[in-house]
Amino acid sequence: MTFPFFDAPLDTRYDREASEALGADHWRILSPFRLMLSDRQWAAVPAGILTDGGSIPRVMHGVIPPWGKFGQAYVMHDQLCEYLSLTVDGRPSPIARVRCDGLLYVGMEVLGGTPEEIAAVQAGVDLFRNAARVTRPSNRALKRRLEAQWSA
Repeated sequence: MTFPFFDAPLDTRYDREASEALGADHWRILSPFRLMLSDRQWAAVPAGILTDGGSIPRVMHGVIPPWGKFGQAYVMHDQLCEYLSLTVDGRPSPIARVRCDGLLYVGMEVLGGTPEEIAAVQAGVDLFRNAARVTRPSNRALKRRLEAQWSA
């Protein structure tokens, strides 16, 4: 197998209760998957996490949909943003937000993204990261609690 690749498909279900509690639409990841970067390094997305898909402003949905063919990359990016951590040699390894965002673009390329599609998403993500000066993980206690309470 040639790296990088996703080792399983995206499998989600809308979670009404979590969406009500969090105040926005969220979907539950039903099956784990990973973006395999090498035999020793990957971005893991466990079953049970909640995601809003791509956090793309509604006005841009006609140009860049929040799901579609890049849904799996968006979900992986959500998970990376929440913990700013990759798995390296079987252990969590911290990463900077710029690396996290770079892995989104890698995931989009794996899923067949064109340079133009990736550039459009990159422009928005990079603008947000730089304008908001994002450097810390984005996880929230309520969301983590809802994820921990889930059982398949």
